[in-house]
Amino acid sequence: MMEMSTQSSNLPESTSKKILVGFERHYCVFQQASVQAKSRFDRCEWRQLLDDYRARLYFYDKQVKQFCLELKKEINTDMFDEQVWINTKLAYINLTSNYKQPELAETFYNSVFCLLFDKRFYNNNFIFVKPSISTTFIDMDDPIINSHYIKTHQLEQTLQSVFTELNFVTPYQDLTRDVLRLKEQFVKQLNLSEDEEFELQLVKSTFFRRKAAYIVGEVVLKNNQVRPVLIVLLNDEKTGIYIDALLTDVDNISIVFSFSRSYFFIDTDYPAAVVDFLKTLLPGKTKAELYSSIGLHKHGKTLLYRRFLKYSRSTGEKLILAPGIKGMVMTVFTFPMFPYVFKVINDNFAPPKTATKQQVKDKYFFVKNHCKVGRLADTWEFSNVAFPIRDLNQDLLNELKTKVGSNVTIEGDLLIIKHLYMENKMIPLNLYMKNANDADLKHIVNDYGRAIDELINADIFPGDMLTKNFGVTRQNRVVFYDYDEITTMDQPVFRKIPAARHEEDEMAAEPWYYVGPEDVFPEEFKLFMFSQNDSKQIFAKSYEKLLSADYWKSVQDNIKNGKIIDYYPYRQRYRMSQIYSQPL
Repeated sequence: MMEMSTQSSNLPESTSKKILVGFERHYCVFQQASVQAKSRFDRCEWRQLLDDYRARLYFYDKQVKQFCLELKKEINTDMFDEQVWINTKLAYINLTSNYKQPELAETFYNSVFCLLFDKRFYNNNFIFVKPSISTTFIDMDDPIINSHYIKTHQLEQTLQSVFTELNFVTPYQDLTRDVLRLKEQFVKQLNLSEDEEFELQLVKSTFFRRKAAYIVGEVVLKNNQVRPVLIVLLNDEKTGIYIDALLTDVDNISIVFSFSRSYFFIDTDYPAAVVDFLKTLLPGKTKAELYSSIGLHKHGKTLLYRRFLKYSRSTGEKLILAPGIKGMVMTVFTFPMFPYVFKVINDNFAPPKTATKQQVKDKYFFVKNHCKVGRLADTWEFSNVAFPIRDLNQDLLNELKTKVGSNVTIEGDLLIIKHLYMENKMIPLNLYMKNANDADLKHIVNDYGRAIDELINADIFPGDMLTKNFGVTRQNRVVFYDYDEITTMDQPVFRKIPAARHEEDEMAAEPWYYVGPEDVFPEEFKLFMFSQNDSKQIFAKSYEKLLSADYWKSVQDNIKNGKIIDYYPYRQRYRMSQIYSQPL
């Protein structure tokens, strides 16, 4: 042990207080961004809201780095005194024992410690590998839920009050009309009788994302049946705010909170309570996903890593190469029953791939910053992840040594991967299609076409659109997850294949026309998208436009002129304008 003799005896207490102050400063900025989101929505400041979203993704890391620079000026971090830092952690636990966000404060502490010291000290003596405080029984000065015990005939009045109390500056288009529609949909979707008694529980904090505001809650019926509730508000710059949709089933609300969506802004003092409530509504979601969904992706990462450690200790499974066709850019592996995959960038890429490792990292950065429109998988980025060698299948170990040798080191009985991504596990689309029945095949091929169409209209060109680069989620939605060729739509040059000059041209192995480095020929997509004729026919019937260069060029023109289509995370049939057959 190396001693820091110049440090005073009260160093642990003073250091822990400094770190907690650093966390409080961070969380204050986080809340300010969430409060600002309401104002952005109210004023239709969509571009500014997107800028705020992108900034929020990185201000945690920036604030941790800034805090560490400040802390280094006050204490000597060049030497490591084990007892001092054991006591610092204990003092920090005491400070956060009655705290509103103890779990986030612990994650902040971990981030600071790990930036200051070597990874050999990353154990539970010094950092919070395990949580020290349960968030289950946090005393809340102000509960996160508003409860309304009512009968069906009182619902209209209750909803009127709920929307009035949101205190938007922009007026509603027609709140009376919207509340009547909403009540009618409540009755229809939940099969309520006129005199039925129930409890309507709504999260006090409104969830904001892109151009929508969401009110989240549940209905508790007398037979103890619980139904989730999500009310969607939109804001038209010309006509005002209106209620766009009501969702009351787990699957549809789960899609709104999907890992393929951007994060929400939400202002709350008690994020753990919000996540616990969401978890009861969406039992298929992990807490890691839910924390990330409300913008606390750093703590989501902490929970994900803890889950991996627990799984590694408790399972008899071996880590194996992920099912599907091996990628030329990434080595992907997983536990067979673990709901996530690990992705590591290969040292070298086989032709025709020409990107560098840094360019691949830049693509993941691009995706993190872009609106994912429900079609791009979210990722968590990790450094220095230790895997017990006993957990690795021999084929995987050989593959890692061969493909990503520069990214791995072996220390004793551990294999350390310097940099990797974790991602929700999905069924590769090509494997899903191989085993699908006729009905599932028709659905998934159409959703594959819909996914491509939505991506390009949101200014995202996937690049390599082979089915092996897409996955199928639990809700049978197609999501893209191979990012090494992804770019914005202004980069490709979409062309028609020139007419052949003579028969020999068509028989030639090489094209008879010039192909530039950015040229894309949509007519060729049908040749490599599917190996099965029935899949080709389904795709061509519904998405023939995607085989036309003219359509792709029209999308480019729309984007250039600022006409980017908004895709909402629920189907058109749930929109009030569709239900009532009149525009809002």
